[in-house]
Amino acid sequence: MMNCYLSGPIDSCSSLVNLPSLSVINLSNNNLSTSVPEFFSHFHNLTSLQLSNCGLRGEFPQKIFRVQTLQTLDLSGNELLQGSLPGFPEDGSLQTLVLSFTNISGRLPDSIGNLRNLSRIELVNCTFDGNIPSSFTNLSQLAYLDFSFNNFTGSIPSLSKSKNLTQITLSHNNLTGQINSTQWEYLSSLLILDLRFNSLKGDIPSSLFTIPSIQRLQLSNNQFSGQVKGSFNATLHELDTLDLSNNNIGGELPMSIWELRGLKYLSLSSNNFSGSFPINLVQQLRNLCYLDLSYNHFIINATSTASQASFFPNITTLKLASCQLSTLPEFLAGQRQLIYIDLSVNQIQGKIPKWIWELQNLLYLNLSSNLLDDIETPLPSLTSTLTVLDLRKNSLRGQTLPLPPLATYMDFSSNNFTLAIPPAIGTNLSVAIFFSLSNNNFQGFIPESICKGEYLEVLDLSHNNLTGNIPECLMMESLKVLNLRNNALDGSIINFPGTWGLKTLDLSGNRLQGKFPKSLANCTTLEVLDIGNNQIDDVFPCQLKSIASLRVLLLRSNKFHGEVGCPGTDGTWKMLQILDISSNNFSGTVPAQWLANWEAMKANVDFNHIQYPFLRLTGLYYQDTVSVTIKGLEVELVKILTLFTSIDISCNNLDGAIPETLGALKALYVLNLSNNGFSGPIPPSLGHLQQLESLDLSRNDLNGTIPTQLSDLNFLSALNLSYNKLVGSIPAVKQFLTFSATSFEGNSGLCGQPLGTKCPNNNSGLCGPLLGTNCGTEEAGDDGDDDDSEKKWFYLGTPLGFVVGFWAFCGPLAFIKSWRLAYYRFWDKVLFRHSRP
Repeated sequence: MMNCYLSGPIDSCSSLVNLPSLSVINLSNNNLSTSVPEFFSHFHNLTSLQLSNCGLRGEFPQKIFRVQTLQTLDLSGNELLQGSLPGFPEDGSLQTLVLSFTNISGRLPDSIGNLRNLSRIELVNCTFDGNIPSSFTNLSQLAYLDFSFNNFTGSIPSLSKSKNLTQITLSHNNLTGQINSTQWEYLSSLLILDLRFNSLKGDIPSSLFTIPSIQRLQLSNNQFSGQVKGSFNATLHELDTLDLSNNNIGGELPMSIWELRGLKYLSLSSNNFSGSFPINLVQQLRNLCYLDLSYNHFIINATSTASQASFFPNITTLKLASCQLSTLPEFLAGQRQLIYIDLSVNQIQGKIPKWIWELQNLLYLNLSSNLLDDIETPLPSLTSTLTVLDLRKNSLRGQTLPLPPLATYMDFSSNNFTLAIPPAIGTNLSVAIFFSLSNNNFQGFIPESICKGEYLEVLDLSHNNLTGNIPECLMMESLKVLNLRNNALDGSIINFPGTWGLKTLDLSGNRLQGKFPKSLANCTTLEVLDIGNNQIDDVFPCQLKSIASLRVLLLRSNKFHGEVGCPGTDGTWKMLQILDISSNNFSGTVPAQWLANWEAMKANVDFNHIQYPFLRLTGLYYQDTVSVTIKGLEVELVKILTLFTSIDISCNNLDGAIPETLGALKALYVLNLSNNGFSGPIPPSLGHLQQLESLDLSRNDLNGTIPTQLSDLNFLSALNLSYNKLVGSIPAVKQFLTFSATSFEGNSGLCGQPLGTKCPNNNSGLCGPLLGTNCGTEEAGDDGDDDDSEKKWFYLGTPLGFVVGFWAFCGPLAFIKSWRLAYYRFWDKVLFRHSRP
């Protein structure tokens, strides 16, 4: 009965209680929202109980763990489910125990070693603590162990008797101590050992490198120190991944590491390795495709290897990023077999040398984020196979752009180029897919020859000083992203004949005039449209409703006028996430039906990122950027458009009631209806917007009381209801305790904190001129007792309200891990401008 949308409790009245002979119960992925009944422990034939992702809460009955016939128990994904593991009898038959993503906590009992049939145990992202019991040494049938994301402490017990183990994952804990050098000798079936993100110390035992079956050895992000001692087993043909990054390992590597013939991935970054790194030893690793030496103290000696360059393996990735390099390493000049070089985020100065364009097999070159200031000329004939060239974030100012004829990706953004775009640039874009000159000082017109880039999918000329009209030919069939924002372009928006695959069009921040082109409706795959901050004079572009893929629509700060809503037109915006039509001259009402089909704002659905992955093999993509207003500040959003939803229709002439249907947009983060003529009450349905962080209804004609439902908006951090006609008391609970008087000023009928005006002691709780009561004084009939009583309730209610509000917000974040992780992920992403990867 999994995935059946079941709801309601499981109790003694449930039909399940009448089926004690059941052997398999699977209610996973339902919405039971109940506690687990103890009567399951009386099902003496029960072999499998699967209750994952059911919204279970309360204490899990310990008796169920001890059902003698039970072989499989899966409670994963129930964040509110609490409890602890009991003592296990010696005759337990449990084989699979999965408690991941629950709040089951405490220490693992020593008696867990009695589960001699246990083959799989997953406790991912719980709150277990304490030591991992030494009795694990008794679990001879154990094949899979994953305790990642817990609070386990102490050392790793010996698992040498579990000869069937194929995976040990203990990452993201607080494990300490050293790794026992003898416990790995008998794990002949081990494929994966993942000990990342702990506090393990000491030397890495050489016995780890003698396990014949090992494929992945991941020891990064610990406190391993000392040196890598001993010899690597030259017969480890299965070892393809060795990750020692982010430790304190020093000294020189043992020579035997170069005898690991099957090695494909070697990362030594962020350690204290020192000495001269003999680059010629890489020749012995014939299968090596990834080598990361970043963030160490290596002195790379490659000057003597030029004559042996042809013997180097075909390394696909060579990372020397952020190594405090001040010049380009000399050995690169002879590395003809390399196809991927990353020297970014260093301090490399001077000119880009001519020899770097002569590396005939080089496909990827990243010199971004350095101090390079020029390009050595004359450039050789650029006939190499270079397909990705990233020179962004330097100080390049030369009069020549190196344009490899076979490059599909070229990024010259964020430099100091001041020249005009070369008139014949199109001849160098014959196979280009991505081309960016953004954030420079390029001047003059956009040359029409750029249209010869018939395969261009991303063209970014934003943030320059380009003038003139947009070339009509720029609407090439292949183009997916066109970004011309923040230039000085004028004229009208070009037409879009035929059906195009355009996904992003950003023309904001120019001087464009005229009408909105109806032909834009031909771009049926459009996702992001930003023409804000221009001088477009037209009615609402109803033709866009035929574009079902539209996610971001920004028309702000133009001269649009007339009604919104587009009655009588077909199509819906089920994918729409960001709408900004602020600072125009729109009028009339906002039809409720207009909002009814905005499905992406109704649920916290993580759609694909609004980015165009134009080079899937190399992992490169173009990330859209839009500017929105959040809490009164203009913020440029990068990388997080699918995690952000916003409606801004402020600064228009809209009137009528605020549609109740807004309350259905439960994934909304920002809602701004300010500076219009909306009237009537604030819809209580806005209290359903549980993700809302910013709500601005200021400077309208709203009346009535503040709905108490708004106090349920636990994430609301910015509220502005000022300058309306609201009356009554301000709710003194939860988030409302955090708002200042400026959120409510300009409403003569409001009373209570934080305005500093007492509410009259009447049954309705309303005050104001229309009711004949003054919000700042007591009514004539009040006596001293009433005043004392009111003060008592105020002083009692204020701390109580703070406590309730605090825990309503912080409680779920403190005790529900999935909420907390989602919250952290959100704020990691919802930052201001990030650099494009």
